[in-house]
Amino acid sequence: MNVNLNTDRHFKGQLENETVECFCRKHWIVLTRDILGFLIFIVVLIFSIVNFRGVYTFFSQDSSLITFMAFSIVSLFTLYIHHFFLRIIRYYLEVVIITNYRIVDVDKSLYLRDAKDAIDIAKIQDIKESRNGILKKMLNFGELIITLSSTATTKTLNFIPNPGYHFRKINELKREYIKKGLSKEDVHSKKSAKKDESISGLS
Repeated sequence: MNVNLNTDRHFKGQLENETVECFCRKHWIVLTRDILGFLIFIVVLIFSIVNFRGVYTFFSQDSSLITFMAFSIVSLFTLYIHHFFLRIIRYYLEVVIITNYRIVDVDKSLYLRDAKDAIDIAKIQDIKESRNGILKKMLNFGELIITLSSTATTKTLNFIPNPGYHFRKINELKREYIKKGLSKEDVHSKKSAKKDESISGLS
């Protein structure tokens, strides 16, 4: 799961004046089980090719049971290959997008899933970074635990690569938002003060 700092990006549902600060996919550790399974599949396939004569002799016997076994094995192999590549595609479709306004968690698959969960930067009360365990520290991935100010509920982003960077980035955006909010309040208060002065001058 790589971090892309190119901000010249657009996504479906992007708001006006919303810019992508960064985005990331889940850490590649989530594919470990699928890759190991695929390697076992390759080993079995190579073994079958090397011992092709024996395998062919066994399955060429005139037996309904062996025919059923051959059909089942071919079907399982086909389904597994389909499942593996769907898993790889889903890995690239699942993205966490951090913009200047919000955090968008895209949960998407090729056929069945297409969901988005957005968290406004303004509604973030607290954010914590977690990298508990030797493996997470060695491979530099972990969780971001976000507490929302409105409902006091938490949202956890799992398997985030380089969580320290994303932790700092979200905090920077939060501080920028607060500064902009304070500056707007100052402008509003100054305008109100000028109006009061003009009214008092007229009186």
